[in-house]
Amino acid sequence: MEGQIVSEESQSLDDLPTTSPVPAKAVSPKPHKSFWREVLETVILTILIFFLAQSLIQPFRIQGSSMEPNFHTDQLLMVNKAAYFHFDVNPWLRLIPGVKAEGSSVWWVFGGPKRGDVVVFEYPRDPSQDYIKRVIGFPGEKVEVRSGVVYVNDQPLTEPYIKEASLSPYGPMVVPEGTLFVLGDNRNGSSDSRAWGFLPIDRIIGKAMIAYWPLGKGWGIVNEASYN
Repeated sequence: MEGQIVSEESQSLDDLPTTSPVPAKAVSPKPHKSFWREVLETVILTILIFFLAQSLIQPFRIQGSSMEPNFHTDQLLMVNKAAYFHFDVNPWLRLIPGVKAEGSSVWWVFGGPKRGDVVVFEYPRDPSQDYIKRVIGFPGEKVEVRSGVVYVNDQPLTEPYIKEASLSPYGPMVVPEGTLFVLGDNRNGSSDSRAWGFLPIDRIIGKAMIAYWPLGKGWGIVNEASYN
């Protein structure tokens, strides 16, 4: 036998309990932030955004002709400082019981430098100076300059971006661990790895991404070099 459900609406109004009316309360609106507090918050937010941007990108002005004909004196570049973010994972691995992690093992979070990348870095002999060069050789590779041609592991590089072939021979030399071999595009007017040695990766500031001033020839995204 089915049960019956009685809704409350079926009750008589006389059966409902009587209640006294409750007076409405006036609620005052929350006070607005003061003008100076809003100004202070805006200033603090602006400062935080500025420092965050500075940790990711930074403008640089080129001084010198070592990267001609592609980059010129007083040209302004935007450099991506996060492009080559890296750290040694071995110290962390050594914290795991039973794990033997000898030496160093660098992990590039967003991928490491590629051959042909244009990088800005601290000059190894004077970190107060920033240099700009092109990445040519990686750890373990044999680098040589012979008859104006750059060879990596005995294979010639086709470099359409250089101003003119190098007049001075170099090497052969094997790039040590933790370093890069870098050259200027103006091979006969550049102080680079041929003169002061290999570039420690920890000296790299970032990757040249955009040439934004002056407008005109050479303005825009820095093209990545391709090798046949």
